[in-house]
Amino acid sequence: MGTMEINAKIRLEFGKEKMGKLRRAGMLPAVVYGPKLGDPIHITLLRTEAQKLLNAVLPEDAVIVNLDKKKLQAYIKDVQVDVVTGELLHLDFYTPNG
Repeated sequence: MGTMEINAKIRLEFGKEKMGKLRRAGMLPAVVYGPKLGDPIHITLLRTEAQKLLNAVLPEDAVIVNLDKKKLQAYIKDVQVDVVTGELLHLDFYTPNG
């Protein structure tokens, strides 16, 4: 199997209320960071696609984050899950090459 890819969009909204609204719409907040990126890039993913990605890759597997016209090779560094519901809340992607 080739490298898994996930489509993402830049996220400009922040805060608990906005993230709750985003999650209710089936989206998942995430962030991409790395030494060559400068500031972290806040993104949104489709929750169903993020779950498929998590089910298919191992922690050491690189994934491709498709962000507009950029393709970033990244690793999943952190997965936040609601301890009560098991719902996926947030993903962190680390890109060493940016």
